[in-house]
Amino acid sequence: MPKKRLILASNSPRRMVLLKSLGYHFDIVPHDIVECIHDNVLPVELVQNIAFLKASDVASRVCNAIIISSDTIVVHKKSILGKPKDVNDAKRTLSILSDSEHDVISGVCVMELPSRKKMLRIEQTHIKMRIIKDEEIDRYILTGEPMDKAGAYAIQGEGRKFIEKIDGSFSNVVGLPLELLQEMLNQFMNDENA
Repeated sequence: MPKKRLILASNSPRRMVLLKSLGYHFDIVPHDIVECIHDNVLPVELVQNIAFLKASDVASRVCNAIIISSDTIVVHKKSILGKPKDVNDAKRTLSILSDSEHDVISGVCVMELPSRKKMLRIEQTHIKMRIIKDEEIDRYILTGEPMDKAGAYAIQGEGRKFIEKIDGSFSNVVGLPLELLQEMLNQFMNDENA
């Protein structure tokens, strides 16, 4: 367990629940970064850059802490599918994902203060979705669940019924790859104690 104050640079309820499941006590300090998707940046670079920007933003407001930040995107046939802008966008996104495969990619940054030493890593999970009928999409959108999720679905909620196969980290698809994060925190602790 870290001796320093542990900070999650996120307001995401999903990331809070996931981090709590590792048994850590932590504070929430939300970042003020506006997440923008750039077509000319590779998805793995994008998520790492945004995770780093989130950690750096919070680092400018706190001291003597270990900051955890993360960014998650959905990639389908080289196109990045972010959070839906509206109901029509959610419907379009789910129609695209129906009966196809996509990747969920997260960038994770762990930054120690005051040194600003950082570790940046990525996690990728491959998902196969079954055929989703239009009426199923309409019913799902009425739940409101897709509206603040990259790819317009929540694997930990009703969206799981559309998943045919998952290859990789489940928690990554929820929004924070716990196995990777624990490995990164262990590395930080080992380096601090060396």
